[in-house]
Amino acid sequence: MLVSVIIPVYNVSEYLPRLMETVLSQTHKELEIITVDDGSPDDSGRICDGYAAKDSRIRVIHKSNSGVADARNAALDIASGDYIVFADGDDYLDPDYVSYLLDLCTSNDADVSCCAWTTDEGGKLTKCTFRKNEPGIYTGGNEAMRALLTTRLMSSSVWGKMFKRHLFDDVRFPQGSNYYEDDATMYRIVSKAKSAAIGSESRYFYTLRDDSMIHRSFNDNNFKMIEVFEQRCTFIEKNYPELSVYAKSDILMAVNHCVIKMCDERLFGHPKIKELKAYYRKYEKYFLKGISYFPAKMFSIAAFISIRLAMRLYVLSGKHTRLN
Repeated sequence: MLVSVIIPVYNVSEYLPRLMETVLSQTHKELEIITVDDGSPDDSGRICDGYAAKDSRIRVIHKSNSGVADARNAALDIASGDYIVFADGDDYLDPDYVSYLLDLCTSNDADVSCCAWTTDEGGKLTKCTFRKNEPGIYTGGNEAMRALLTTRLMSSSVWGKMFKRHLFDDVRFPQGSNYYEDDATMYRIVSKAKSAAIGSESRYFYTLRDDSMIHRSFNDNNFKMIEVFEQRCTFIEKNYPELSVYAKSDILMAVNHCVIKMCDERLFGHPKIKELKAYYRKYEKYFLKGISYFPAKMFSIAAFISIRLAMRLYVLSGKHTRLN
């Protein structure tokens, strides 16, 4: 069964050979490997061409830079696999990444499958955390969407997952987007899935670099995360009203994310703070019912009382990590 592996590439020449070697070492050999050089100024494009010259399964698209969303869309437009998986150019794969996800799909007649992942931060490997009842088969009715909204393993990232190709027949990533494009797309894909299979084995390695999104300095583009989750919530309220509490909870998760990024920059007087306060007033009761961990809920309670107080307590705690 043919699986299309889609790899957007931009300025990852240091990491790309590692990824490509793990793609070529997959135990499932029937692959269509599509690399998209998104106008990368480093050697990434030439590295792609070098691998394509050695393996006929590799196709390379060279295009002007317009962001990871457009790069993935260019690959989707030509993908011919029965199933589609994604990998980012600085990450790498377990040899059974494709076969594990494919077995989850075919054995359970699932439209979407996903696996656990391991974060590689400078060689320190940490497997993702999840609740013990999360792995399993989510089938019928709204269960695939429930998996997206209520499990950590499903998440909103497109990597670490396999999709039946037909799910993308009328779905693409938001054009020109470089921020939260996965969040803006996953719920639209999952809404078309009849079932999802979630596995507990880690088969994807996510590289956490110094310039990864989680480590980047705060800027106003971070507020786009709130906008994306508001759009998702509108969709969920219309199509899955019984799941709306989780969609509303995620809006405040996005607000927490922005406020904590502001903490890291000591932006206690940011003009958006008053506007963000309104989100805590509106969504706090839903957030407390959601799936976020206890520290995030405690932070939201403090922010409900006073965002500036919550920010200062967070800074004083010395815990400069993302709360979710």
